[in-house]
Amino acid sequence: MKSKKSFLPAIGGALLVIILSGCGSPEATSKPALTKETPPATSPTPESPTATPIPSTSTPTPNPPTATPTPDLSGRPLIWFAPLPPLSVQAGRPFIGAEDYMDLFLPDAPWQETADRIHVLGLYGEWVHDASWTQHASDEELKQVIEFANQKGLALAIEASPLARPDNCGVGYESWGGFEIGLDLMERIHKLGGTVYFISMDAPYYYSSVINDPGACQWPAKKVAGEVEAFIKKMKRVYPDVVIGDTEPMQAWLDAAIYQEWMVTFREVSGYNMPFFHMDIDYSSPGWAEKVKALEDFAKQEGIEFGILYFGSWNDLSDEAWLANTGERVKLYELLMGGRPDHVLFQSWHDHPDFSLPDSDPYTYTGFVKRYLDDKSTLGFRREGPGANVAVGKMVRVSKSLPYEPGENAVDGNPDTLWGAGDFAPQWIEIDLGMPYSIAEIRLRLSQSPAGATEHRVYAKKAGKGEQFTLIFTFEGETHDLEQLVHTLPEPIEGIQYIQLASIRSPSWIGFREIEVISAK
Repeated sequence: MKSKKSFLPAIGGALLVIILSGCGSPEATSKPALTKETPPATSPTPESPTATPIPSTSTPTPNPPTATPTPDLSGRPLIWFAPLPPLSVQAGRPFIGAEDYMDLFLPDAPWQETADRIHVLGLYGEWVHDASWTQHASDEELKQVIEFANQKGLALAIEASPLARPDNCGVGYESWGGFEIGLDLMERIHKLGGTVYFISMDAPYYYSSVINDPGACQWPAKKVAGEVEAFIKKMKRVYPDVVIGDTEPMQAWLDAAIYQEWMVTFREVSGYNMPFFHMDIDYSSPGWAEKVKALEDFAKQEGIEFGILYFGSWNDLSDEAWLANTGERVKLYELLMGGRPDHVLFQSWHDHPDFSLPDSDPYTYTGFVKRYLDDKSTLGFRREGPGANVAVGKMVRVSKSLPYEPGENAVDGNPDTLWGAGDFAPQWIEIDLGMPYSIAEIRLRLSQSPAGATEHRVYAKKAGKGEQFTLIFTFEGETHDLEQLVHTLPEPIEGIQYIQLASIRSPSWIGFREIEVISAK
């Protein structure tokens, strides 16, 4: 667990999003979800919202802000930004958010040009919600964020859980909140001078209908659509111009057709399309990009704006690793799959990034957003130069593996996937680096259950016929799942093309989440 200073959240851009995942009640989980949205040129009526409405700046609030720039939401994609604010440590979240979160909102914060290029500012509902069981923003802190958003011409939004949980189901599941909590968030923002433009509903269909666990509600899709429509009507009676869309999770076991049917069902029940639909993705699923692209194509065909949440891996150990994983996902979806999301959401509810500033540093959060906007091809893992992991994406051979845990997973950069031999020691994995490198360090991220005494031997071999593997180090001792073992060589070893890892002893089946080979030059 980290010990961090208790700073407050900051975001820069054109849209403020209040993320309310888990804000419905103290029993709910606190994982927030960021959503972003693309509004069109007409404002919806309370009874019949249009597919892509642009909210009016004359939001009916008793104390509207004066002389603030009108958000420019005409371009695509809309960029959303929501780093994690300083929340309380709790079970399942042993960290508190970005250390320099509130610094984002200082007048001279070193990301002004990048802030001018984004459109959505995301705030987590747990931080905004003025409830005794939350570690929430004071009025002064939240007002500082709102004033920054107003100065930059940011549109404000909240993410809310629209459904009220019944007494007989749904206990322990997130995304139950209801109208009153959503309205509380809206009103607190407006009271402090902000205008809420968007509400993104937090997975109402997934948690009330798709999940089929014994304690889940398992409502029919039409019932969910009716409850969601009732929430929208109630909210728009108070704030007629707010645009309300949906964010749903794409889990490994789901098919795109699940959400295609949901979009159609909602239209059949309500008489109109959702203005936007965002995907919160399980990036450990090998086929995620294909499924999400199918949903993007379907949504656009139906006239629904489509968005994707980009983030790193829960188990990443550094800001660089988290942002590099995020970048790899951007490149896979947009550069290789040809995805063209209408909304691009950068959000974290993980332990990283710890630092948002300055945007001149490529491995801060704002620095990452700047690189995305300047040239997204520069994102992802460093593959050359001092400190680069030259094993990522390289060819491997293994003694054996499970069908769903192939050797390639040990060098994909993603600690949420793994190579699993499916058997006890001895086992081995061999990496062909593709060319000779000067090697400075070896890092092993373990997949091991139960914990116990292990022995892993690292061998290296130079390129060329007749070269032999040479033992360079042995990791030996008590180890556990997710532990990272690091050996820094006293002097770099030149000309290495092959690394072999032989696991000699372990209380569990042999597996590795990541094997990193760090270049010296």
